[in-house]
Amino acid sequence: MNSCSESLVLTVTPEKIGLFRFILESYDNLAILTTLDRHQGVVMLRYPAGNQAEIEELLTALPLQLGQAHPNFEVEKTVN
Repeated sequence: MNSCSESLVLTVTPEKIGLFRFILESYDNLAILTTLDRHQGVVMLRYPAGNQAEIEELLTALPLQLGQAHPNFEVEKTVN
């Protein structure tokens, strides 16, 4: 079993974050959506590396305006 995962930080219209999450959840085990900044609409997708093609296909087909987050956006890391 391959345990490698990928992540992608995107921007979406803040009001559409819930819709984006709902759409992703309809695809079992495709990706996990985490909201990083709800005011700016910054979200992170985490997904198995083997799902890359499906993720790209879904993102291009979505009726949402998605963008890449600013390259300097800091993803906070938590240590337990």
